[in-house]
Amino acid sequence: MTYRVLTRIGLVLGTLVLIATTACRPPSAPASAPIAPAPTSGGAGLAHDFVASPVVVPEEQNAGPQRIVSLAPMATEICCALGLLDRLIGRTRYCDYPPAVAAVAPLGALNELNVEVLVTLKPDLILISGTSRAISDRLRPLNLTCEWLPDNRLEDVFDAMTRVGELCGRPKTARRLCAAIREDLAAIATRYRPATPSRVLLFPTTLTTPPTPPYAAGPGSFYADLIALAGHKLALNDTQQPWGPLSLEYILSTDPDVLIELDPDGASRPGGDADALAAWSRVGDLKAVRERRVRVLRGGQHYLPGPRVAHTFEAICRAISEPPR
Repeated sequence: MTYRVLTRIGLVLGTLVLIATTACRPPSAPASAPIAPAPTSGGAGLAHDFVASPVVVPEEQNAGPQRIVSLAPMATEICCALGLLDRLIGRTRYCDYPPAVAAVAPLGALNELNVEVLVTLKPDLILISGTSRAISDRLRPLNLTCEWLPDNRLEDVFDAMTRVGELCGRPKTARRLCAAIREDLAAIATRYRPATPSRVLLFPTTLTTPPTPPYAAGPGSFYADLIALAGHKLALNDTQQPWGPLSLEYILSTDPDVLIELDPDGASRPGGDADALAAWSRVGDLKAVRERRVRVLRGGQHYLPGPRVAHTFEAICRAISEPPR
């Protein structure tokens, strides 16, 4: 869902194609030691980078399919977090993390998939995010083993990791990974627990100049789940869609406490928050502008409901909790 929505609103992201509570919840008395924390990629943050530093249960090291193709960055990162980087034989051109995936053969993107090359690779398993009909129609006649991974909600992250673990002979590794990420999320939520909830709007792109109605994350998106987990709430009503444009008049009327934009590479907001504040000041009299609580989150990882979701959660928590600049 995330990829399909963002491509419809014209985002060109160099880091993504796009975009189970019980199954992934850590057991009350684990039979073996928990997953060892990987170093963070953000310095002093609480979120660990399990994609760059996976830990595999020893007995599962040699299990599972040997030839995997990933047609989504979130699927690629899940594979790497499960220690399956050496099994990847194909990826999209947007799959660029961890850096070592650059050695894996690129196959284009969803709408430009090189099916001929894909067939010659003879994959045991193809992983795809969402339920794109376009890619389904192209792959179905090929009689290849494909798995579509859920990518809408926060719990879908854990469902997807669990499913890949099952398919690739690493169910224990997947359970430990889910448990470790849940621990990161809980620790971050505790650190940033607010005294008073803020009303937030989050936009997967930056506001244009002059301002035009921007797309926003709504109820049913994994961003909404993260904001709720942080103790805050979307400045939207529950009847709105997970993704959709908001009129400038609606934004003025709802008057959120915090505005958050996503900028994949910093190109749209080279000046960071200051640039975003200047852009949103042209919309009208907004509380977030008056109180200088307009934030920009940089990085393609913030578009992916995958193993680095705790990094996005921590960035959102920090953006909301930081004092005005």
